[in-house]
Amino acid sequence: MPVYKSQFNETKGTTVCKTVVLPIKSGLSGPCPSLPEGKDDIIDEALISFRCNVLHTTFSQPGPADLTLCYLTIYIGEMLRFLKKTATKAEAKKKAVQISHSNNFSIPGDDGFCLPGFFGKPTSKSEADTIRSYYRQLREELTIRLIDVIYNKDGTQNKWWFQFYKKSFMGIDKAT
Repeated sequence: MPVYKSQFNETKGTTVCKTVVLPIKSGLSGPCPSLPEGKDDIIDEALISFRCNVLHTTFSQPGPADLTLCYLTIYIGEMLRFLKKTATKAEAKKKAVQISHSNNFSIPGDDGFCLPGFFGKPTSKSEADTIRSYYRQLREELTIRLIDVIYNKDGTQNKWWFQFYKKSFMGIDKAT
């Protein structure tokens, strides 16, 4: 079964480091344009495709939106591993906010970035700032939505999600 590719590869927008700044449904500040409620965005797509995509070890010929989808897939896996020992939803929200609000994560061009061969390096400080704020906004919004998905309504862990904490997309464990 092939990897799920992004439906947003043809979306026009600001190009940074071979990827494109996509619109998302969010009230958070950042470079992402707003998308009306009721439409799926790249974060919804990452959540929907995660459990299939995380099983793959390769991703051939990624488009600009696929790069963001790959990054978000790796980030979801990292969050599952981080929250595995967190029993309740309330506790998970507190812990997850610490990671998602951090500015201390690698971007394309940095040593330790999770997908160095896929992305281009920033050509200027402005482009580096844009990709950092774009990925920070995506991480914050994804974390908010992810907590609601991976924890049941009663606040316990959803076993159908947490079973994937051992899996790593393309053998990559950390997005940071």
